[in-house]
Amino acid sequence: MNNTIKLWSFLFLFNLMVISPAVSGQTNSNTKTDSLRMVVDKKSGKEKISAELELALQLLNTDKDEALQLATAVLPQAKAIADRKLKMNAYYVLGRVYADLENSKLSMAYLDSALLIAEATGDNWHKGEILYHIGLRKYRLGEVIEAMEAFNASVQACRLSDNFRFSGSSYAVMGAIFRMNGLYDRAIEYNIKAELNYEKARFTEGSAWSHYLLGRIYYDLKHPQIALRYFQQSLEIYLRLAAIDRMKDGVAICYEQIGTLYIELGNFDEARECFDNTLEIYTASKSKYGISNVYKNLGILEYSKGNYLLAENHLNKSLEIKNEVDDKLSVPVIYEYLGLCMNAKGLKQEGLTYLQQGLDMAVTNNQKKIQLDILSKLTKAWLDVNNLKKAIDCQNQQIQIQDLILSGAANIKTEQLQTIYEIDKKNSQIAELEKQNKITALSIKQQRMIRNIMIAGIILAISISVIIYWFNKKLQLKNLELNETNATKDKFFDIIAHDLRGPTSSLASLLEHLSSKFDEYSVTELKVMLQVMHKSAENVSNLLENLLIWAQSQVNRIEYRPIVLNLTDVIQNSLKGLNQTAERKQIDITVHCNEQIFVLADPDMVQTIVRNILSNAIKFTHRGGKVAITTAATGKNTATISITDNGVGIEKSKLSKIFDNDSPLHTNGTENEKSTGLGFILVKDFVEKNKGTLTIDSETDKGTTVSFTLPLAQEAIISSSVKQS
Repeated sequence: MNNTIKLWSFLFLFNLMVISPAVSGQTNSNTKTDSLRMVVDKKSGKEKISAELELALQLLNTDKDEALQLATAVLPQAKAIADRKLKMNAYYVLGRVYADLENSKLSMAYLDSALLIAEATGDNWHKGEILYHIGLRKYRLGEVIEAMEAFNASVQACRLSDNFRFSGSSYAVMGAIFRMNGLYDRAIEYNIKAELNYEKARFTEGSAWSHYLLGRIYYDLKHPQIALRYFQQSLEIYLRLAAIDRMKDGVAICYEQIGTLYIELGNFDEARECFDNTLEIYTASKSKYGISNVYKNLGILEYSKGNYLLAENHLNKSLEIKNEVDDKLSVPVIYEYLGLCMNAKGLKQEGLTYLQQGLDMAVTNNQKKIQLDILSKLTKAWLDVNNLKKAIDCQNQQIQIQDLILSGAANIKTEQLQTIYEIDKKNSQIAELEKQNKITALSIKQQRMIRNIMIAGIILAISISVIIYWFNKKLQLKNLELNETNATKDKFFDIIAHDLRGPTSSLASLLEHLSSKFDEYSVTELKVMLQVMHKSAENVSNLLENLLIWAQSQVNRIEYRPIVLNLTDVIQNSLKGLNQTAERKQIDITVHCNEQIFVLADPDMVQTIVRNILSNAIKFTHRGGKVAITTAATGKNTATISITDNGVGIEKSKLSKIFDNDSPLHTNGTENEKSTGLGFILVKDFVEKNKGTLTIDSETDKGTTVSFTLPLAQEAIISSSVKQS
């Protein structure tokens, strides 16, 4: 949801500064409107209808109701003239008007009608522009994949018609979508493409916007110096434009970002100058929303400088204006810094109250990243007042939110990467078709001149086509492998970032607190704290082990090396590391193994399989429960290993998600043991690599039986193995 809110804000600014016809300032806008009204009064027929449609678009900036009334009246006239291009423009203008009026259903209906006519008439120029606006509406409706496809189609149509301005706009929005989803390499690539197209269109403001977006990307990537350079380049362009058209929105957002960067870099005087410039612009334009943001930033600045009373005054002023304009999204951060100011002044209870208010609002707004930031501050604040229970509660909330972010981000990444792959594939095919068309056109021209040259040209064309096709096939395979590797890499780093960073950071904080306050706690309290830290460290260790094995498996770095194994030996080895865990929960593990069963399998993989299944059985069995391990030769060529527990069981609705690699199932154990969601994914992968099968039988509150098969070793192989030993 945070990404959607950010992108909606981006789309608003983007339309305001890049697409809007009123970029020349209010005075110029009024002049153009008056000029168009004069044209409408003097002209008739097609010329009058065209002028009325242009006037309707111009009125979107000043009077949306009049724009709707005018566009609605023009459509029947355009239909009556039976001019398809004029009718297309009428549908397009109505689509734009209803988009500004937030009527998505009617907007999409009119834009789709305009697109049909553009396609039928081969008008790629207007097709690209229409597809761009369809993409905007699709995204506002939450249809991200369809929006990306529309923007990509817009780029293709604009490329065929040299409509560089709207191809640049489509690239810019796709770049923003990629940035919101963390695909920064793609975001940078598409923003550079946007800038190149804007340069071809000689659209200076588009170039400024591209520099600004690149600054936002590098800001997210924690490269402040690079981000600062791009923001300053954008500011220079916006200042030149503002000297001409007196529009300073772009100048203001650049100063705001540069000021924020200066705070992080410790350049407080420069930051103050930027915010003062921003305040001057927003005061002149009477933008309460902008003014409230300036005071929020000034509050953060003064807090960073240690001027807590002045910071508190600025933050309260921002909060007052935010309440007036009903801007709830920025309020959690204001409460966060008010809480930090109180803590810094020694008013611990007031600080905790403000931080909790900020957290409550962030939860209401579903701002998960802000929730994580405030929770980390709350953890430290509770530790400062020696409330260990509250600190641990905050830590657990962080872990839960991190799990939600990880699960959602993994789904977005998977869907996004697949879309990118399809777009790249389509672009490659289009480029290939364009090459083939050029070759064919050249061959036809040669045919008219000399028959022999024509034959040679055809042979050359076919040869080149075959070579290109062959290389294209190889490239597609490589792209597929690269996308899969990138997906694994992204998931690997997401798990590290969200599952490891939170617990290890909180563990470090608890250890630091324990070290500094050691003498203040009783032996019983120390024992409780050590047990909590031991369980946290054990969970991190288990996650790391499974994560490393899973990552190696995903990139095929684990080789399958089968040897003859005695199943009893393998199971006994696997039990060594888990007996202590079972004893702590007073779980009785019984083993019923046939010592004469030999299988042909990879020993490391089989131990990983048994260890993960047995670990899950212990984790989801209540204290004092039972776990049984049995082996049997169940066929001529197979052996079956079964691990049965009398634990909580698995709901039928969750069974299908156990092996979902894109959104692994996270469920805590009977004593709140953490789960990585990777265990059964690893088990299934390794069982299949050892040519076996895996089955799970479970009933809620009665227990679970996990069985897997392995191929029996041939007698000749067993004899040879025994002799060698």
